[in-house]
Amino acid sequence: MTRHHSKARRAGVQPTVGLVVEGDAEFDAFPLLHKNKLIAGCPPIKATNLNGVGSDRKPEGIAKLIAPKVIAHQTAGRTKVIVCIDREQRSLCAPGFATAVLNALKTELQSRNKPSDDVHVVIADRTFEAWLLADSKGLHQRRVFKHAPKFNSFEGQMGERQRKGVIELDNLLGRPYSKTKDGPDIFTNLDFPTARTHSKGAAGSKSLDKFLRTLGV
Repeated sequence: MTRHHSKARRAGVQPTVGLVVEGDAEFDAFPLLHKNKLIAGCPPIKATNLNGVGSDRKPEGIAKLIAPKVIAHQTAGRTKVIVCIDREQRSLCAPGFATAVLNALKTELQSRNKPSDDVHVVIADRTFEAWLLADSKGLHQRRVFKHAPKFNSFEGQMGERQRKGVIELDNLLGRPYSKTKDGPDIFTNLDFPTARTHSKGAAGSKSLDKFLRTLGV
């Protein structure tokens, strides 16, 4: 008699999505989308932390770095895997960088005889902090930010002193921004419909919208 190790999923329970992220803030923040019911219909998320990628690393090198994390998710039964890393200061646009990394990752996974059809790459443009700044006006109105923003959309910006949003967050908070403490806290206070609206004149983030759409919400 064969024993089945895979647990049968209860009817109506969404399969867990495997997530591979670049740093601690994202590792703590993204699973809260489901856990804290920040967005209706968000599937459960299991995150794995890369602890940094390196902004000079080429797509092939990134693929070699993330492939074992993707395979670990697949081995654990999480068939849909989303890789979310930062554009940083790269000149390649976020969608172009995502395509380059995904193509390299598919090649890497195929060379290890692993599936790649439900593996996705999303690039934060330029970092996770841009997503926090995508609802700056609302966060100020809700008193999460002490000060009102002096910018509209921050998507794709390098920001003051090329710090990719950190100085702007310092100014908005009225104190130094802590990536690991403030990052997840601000994330949970985002109004996601506003933060993901990126049509002409909107302040939201196209790459955040892409991430949420890839999650299926």
